[in-house]
Amino acid sequence: MDSGEFATDLRRRVFEARQALAEAKADDDLYAADVRLGELDSMLRLAMEHGIELGDDADRVLER
Repeated sequence: MDSGEFATDLRRRVFEARQALAEAKADDDLYAADVRLGELDSMLRLAMEHGIELGDDADRVLER
């Protein structure tokens, strides 16, 4: 996987994690929200370590 594919995949995963976190919060499922927040935190840290900008791109990745 080249760095472009890695960045695209990471953005997709961040998008999905944000959706899952929002769903868990909407369902008042505190355990699931905590798990999803941990996953999201790990992916955001990974993006930062690799210099991958997420911003709004993570929200638009599935529109491509």
